[in-house]
This record gives sequence, C-alpha cells and structure tokens, in this order.
Amino acid sequence: MNTEDDDTIYNEILSKIKPTKKQRENIITFSDKLMNIISNYAKSKDIQITCKLVGSVAKKTSLVGKADIDIFMAFPLDYSEEDLKKYGLEFGKYCIDTVGGISEKRYASHPYITGLINGFEIDFVPCYNINDTTYLKSAVDRTILHTNYIQSHMTSDEADEVLLLKKFMTCVNTYGANYKVSGFSGYLCELLILKYHTFENVIENAANKWKNQLKIDLENYGTCNNYHDALIVIDPVDKNRNVAAALSIQKFSEFIVASRNYLKNPSINYFQDKTITTTPSELVKLFKQRGSYCYVLSCNVPDVPSDVIYPQVNKTLKSLEKVSGIYDFSLLESGYYIDSSNVAHIILEYDVASLSNVKIHHGPLIYDSKNSDNFRNKYPNAYIHNNKWISLSNRKYITVEDMIKNILLEENMSILKLGKNIKEEVLKDYSFEKMEVFINNTNDENLNNIFLYLHPNYRLEH
Repeated sequence: MNTEDDDTIYNEILSKIKPTKKQRENIITFSDKLMNIISNYAKSKDIQITCKLVGSVAKKTSLVGKADIDIFMAFPLDYSEEDLKKYGLEFGKYCIDTVGGISEKRYASHPYITGLINGFEIDFVPCYNINDTTYLKSAVDRTILHTNYIQSHMTSDEADEVLLLKKFMTCVNTYGANYKVSGFSGYLCELLILKYHTFENVIENAANKWKNQLKIDLENYGTCNNYHDALIVIDPVDKNRNVAAALSIQKFSEFIVASRNYLKNPSINYFQDKTITTTPSELVKLFKQRGSYCYVLSCNVPDVPSDVIYPQVNKTLKSLEKVSGIYDFSLLESGYYIDSSNVAHIILEYDVASLSNVKIHHGPLIYDSKNSDNFRNKYPNAYIHNNKWISLSNRKYITVEDMIKNILLEENMSILKLGKNIKEEVLKDYSFEKMEVFINNTNDENLNNIFLYLHPNYRLEH
C-alpha cells in the first residue's frame, strides 16, 4: 500500500471482507468445542488422534461468510488405512450427531464426513500425523503442514493482504483451484503474499514481470525445473509438488491482464461483484452481427462434485470440436457451462451451417503409378487435374444439425469421446437449438452466461 489514500481504500475494503474479531472468536470457540468432543470420544475408545483446525479459518485468511471449518483428525502412522477411514467416519459422524447437525459422507483421497452445524459447513477429515512429507501417505496429509507453515511465517498484516488478493481474484473470476475455474487456490494466494508481502506488490509484479513458467521457490529447494506449468510455485512443505499445478494458462493470463487493468484504473469496484445487465434482443443482435451460426447442446447432469462433472463436459466439448472438423465444419468459437439446475450447456459456434453436397479428395501425382492405382481403386471416378489425381465424393453430412443429431444417436456415438455421465444423460434426453431460439426461451441465468460467452473479458475490467 503506497499512500495514505490507498490505506484508507484498502481498510474500507477489509472492513467489508474480513470477519470481525467477535465472529472469529465464535468460530474458534465452536471449533474447539467440536475438537474436544472428538478427542474425548477417541480417548474413550483408546484411539490416539490429534485434532487440528486447518484451512483459511486457522490461518486468518478466510473471507467473511466463507468461514467453512476444516477439522483434521491426525492418526499415528502405524494405523492401517482401513482403520483411518473407519474411525474417521465414525468420529466425524459422532461429533455431528452430538451437536444436532446433519452429516453426509463425501470422498477425496479417502472418505470423510461433512456436516451442517449452526449454519457452518464443517469437514471432518482423517489423515496421518506426519512431521514432513517423507512420510506422506495421501494428499490430505499435507494440509496440517500447510497450516503450520502459514501460521509460522505469515504476519497479521500479510493475512489481511491475502484477503485483498482473494477478493480481487474472486471478482475477476480467477480464484478457485477446482476444475470449474482452474484458478488460484487459497494456499497459492497465501504463498504469493509470502513472496511479495502485499496485495499491490503481487498486482504490480503480475502486470509487469510475470511470464509463462514463472518460478517461485520460497525454500530454495531447486526443483522448479521439474515442472512446465504456467506458474510454478514449489510447496514449502513438499519440494516435489507444484502448488500451482491446477492453474490453467487461461486463468494465469486473465489475472495478468486484470492486474494491468487495475493498475491503470485502481478502483474499489475490483473488489465488488460485477453485475450483468442484458436482454434477449441485445444478445440476438450481437450474434447476428457476428454472422456466425451458433447452437446450444443441452442435457441434464447428475448432482456430483464439480471436479467430477466439469471434466466430463469439457471432454465432450473437445470431442464435438474434433468430430466437427472431421466433417469439415469449422468452429469459430465454443464454450460450456453448467447452470444451477444441473443442466450442462455446450455452445458450438460455426463459420457455416451447411456445406456443398460433395467434397474433394486430393490424390497422388500421376507419375506415382502404385499410389495412383490405389487411389483409383478407392475412388473409381477419380480424374486428372494438371499432374495429380483428384476425386469428388458425397459428404456424409451437409448441415451442422444433421451431423450433431446423427452422431448423438446411440449407434453412431462411438465416434465421440463422451464423459460417462454425459453419455448416459444424452441417451435419455437432450436438446440442440439454434442460439436465437435458446436465447428467446430461457431464463436470466442462462442469458448472463451467454453474455459472458460474448464478452470473455467482462470480469477483467471494472
């Protein structure tokens, strides 16, 4: 923060995004109560565990209203993985039942219990009690080490800078390491602040100095060259892990551009959600101006974790892109999203909607007798054009709509690589509509997503 005015602006932002002292005390007190319940229950069963509050709440880097509680139950290394799972689920459920919450089993590297208690979503996760990653048995075992590292290296002022960075990234849509966003994780934000110390320093370096394969190694392990990702940040507690592995080149680039935009016009608006105002007629007009032929393929998706279903939808989109190219339909642009009703929408925007009835096949030079014979056997109607053989043949599909509707028939689907759940849902039911029809018969949520498709930089400028 460079000036007194900057301090005033950032203090104003922090007053809105930072939990109050009282809110934090309530969360810590409640977390301690839950950990005591588990510890006492484990002791009564003669099970040795250590409970630890981890994550952003423990590190003082949680945004207001985002203070989900993560309690890790660390078991000795000599416990089997089966016992870890069994006792982890049992202890978590017992704690939730004791305080009258609602429990649900979920899966990460192994099963864990999540519960809704007093308005908080609380995860009870079993792990192994390790002091360093030499003894690592599963990915979650690192989490306590991450919390310990940040707690021992980060000042209270730097924790506030993390909040500013997280909020900024949230508002420019680059925050979140899940597949849906493929952006910056909370832990990655914390490490960036440990590297650059302030929000503004991160922004200035991103805007002016960051390039592809940027390397950050806080503990000087010297392992950066093992990775070729957009951003390489070696985990301070594990020299063999890139914390930024989930960050896509797209979100890395978007953050750089958003940082440049912010420096040109540093506004408090960058810390507020940007609203979208649009109408069906406006969107239809914009597509007509593009002169392209755009369609929306929609199907239901099951209610499964986003990191399960989003890769499947993306895989389906990539397969549709590839097959479109096989049949000579050139895509101008494409995209996808899943709405709040668990409906996936895949957008396919083509240069043309129909092609000629025939296509040309280019053959060998006429001087190549062997390949000439092979070509003529394959294409009996081949003829000479200058010194080469060519042939015309009928296309399999002459319109986009015929192509899509035919390749989505069960007997023709083998040409596609669909996500398992997507294939199941498409076989049940799907819709394939021209964009104009889709726009004129949909809700505001979908209109907003179509607006963002047409304005991909919208959230990067405030």
